[in-house]
Amino acid sequence: MKRSPNESPKAVIYCRVSSRSQELEGNGLESQETRCREYARAKGYFVEATFPDTITGGGDFMKRPGMVALLSYLDAQPSENYVVIFDDLKRFARDTRFHLDLRDAFRLRGANIECLNFKFEDTPEGEFIETIMAAQGALERKQNGRQVAQKMKARMQSGYWVHAAPVG
Repeated sequence: MKRSPNESPKAVIYCRVSSRSQELEGNGLESQETRCREYARAKGYFVEATFPDTITGGGDFMKRPGMVALLSYLDAQPSENYVVIFDDLKRFARDTRFHLDLRDAFRLRGANIECLNFKFEDTPEGEFIETIMAAQGALERKQNGRQVAQKMKARMQSGYWVHAAPVG
């Protein structure tokens, strides 16, 4: 089904925060959605749906309920070509392999992806820069995990309990 020239391109928004506390205290999902809606409005896109996720780590996007729902939404409308909008490249994927797999998943569904803080380019140079940026996100995620573990260990060695208080 083709759109008439006067019909706005259809878009969906994907928002993700890494923890429940970011969702509750940081207003991260709402601010990401607001920014993405402003972007869509400026580009003349009609936003049909928003898919939020609250999940920690950079892991497999197929374990994120919001991403699974987004991909299912696209699968349910194979004749439509959507624009998937997200706020930042780090909200897309923070693992290089999953980043590339997710790019392929959208490509197979005929969906274009657009990011407020990164311009995707279908050139050899654009692909190279995107891969480097995805690898940088993976590096930051792994370094952060290492630092958290080191600091928790040091606190425990100093006599502090670093986990949630036991029930009772």
